Amino acid sequence: MPHTHAHTKAEAVHEALDEYVEAHHHSPEIHEKARIISNAITQWEHEEVDLRHPAPAAG
Repeated sequence: MPHTHAHTKAEAVHEALDEYVEAHHHSPEIHEKARIISNAITQWEHEEVDLRHPAPAAG
Protein backbone atom coordinates (compact mmCIF):
# COMPACT_ATOMS: atom_id res chain seq x y z
CA MET A 1 0.00 0.00 0.00
CA PRO A 2 2.07 2.98 -1.19
CA HIS A 3 1.48 6.08 0.83
CA THR A 4 2.43 9.69 1.03
CA HIS A 5 2.51 10.18 4.74
CA ALA A 6 -0.80 11.44 6.10
CA HIS A 7 -0.71 13.93 8.97
CA THR A 8 -3.02 11.91 11.20
CA LYS A 9 -4.18 8.33 11.60
CA ALA A 10 -7.69 9.41 10.68
CA GLU A 11 -6.45 10.94 7.43
CA ALA A 12 -4.52 7.75 6.64
CA VAL A 13 -7.64 5.64 7.23
CA HIS A 14 -9.80 7.89 5.03
CA GLU A 15 -7.20 7.80 2.25
CA ALA A 16 -6.99 3.99 2.43
CA LEU A 17 -10.78 3.61 2.29
CA ASP A 18 -11.00 6.08 -0.60
CA GLU A 19 -8.30 4.15 -2.47
CA TYR A 20 -10.26 0.92 -1.98
CA VAL A 21 -13.49 2.43 -3.30
CA GLU A 22 -11.63 3.93 -6.26
CA ALA A 23 -9.98 0.60 -7.11
CA HIS A 24 -12.99 -1.66 -6.53
CA HIS A 25 -15.89 0.69 -7.38
CA HIS A 26 -17.78 -0.21 -4.19
CA SER A 27 -17.44 0.22 -0.44
CA PRO A 28 -15.68 -2.59 1.41
CA GLU A 29 -17.74 -5.07 3.40
CA ILE A 30 -17.27 -4.90 7.17
CA HIS A 31 -14.44 -7.43 7.52
CA GLU A 32 -12.53 -5.95 4.60
CA LYS A 33 -13.05 -2.47 6.03
CA ALA A 34 -11.60 -3.60 9.37
CA ARG A 35 -8.55 -5.04 7.59
CA ILE A 36 -8.05 -1.84 5.57
CA ILE A 37 -8.29 0.30 8.70
CA SER A 38 -5.88 -1.92 10.62
CA ASN A 39 -3.36 -1.93 7.77
CA ALA A 40 -3.62 1.84 7.31
CA ILE A 41 -2.98 2.48 11.00
CA THR A 42 -0.05 0.06 11.08
CA GLN A 43 1.47 1.67 7.98
CA TRP A 44 0.94 5.17 9.38
CA GLU A 45 2.56 4.24 12.70
CA HIS A 46 5.60 2.74 10.94
CA GLU A 47 5.97 5.83 8.77
CA GLU A 48 5.61 8.05 11.85
CA VAL A 49 8.39 6.14 13.65
CA ASP A 50 10.61 6.41 10.57
CA LEU A 51 10.02 10.18 10.41
CA ARG A 52 10.72 10.72 14.11
CA HIS A 53 13.61 8.27 14.39
CA PRO A 54 15.56 8.16 11.15
CA ALA A 55 17.96 5.23 10.75
CA PRO A 56 21.59 6.13 11.44
CA ALA A 57 23.77 6.55 8.37
CA ALA A 58 25.85 3.49 7.58
CA GLY A 59 29.49 4.05 7.14
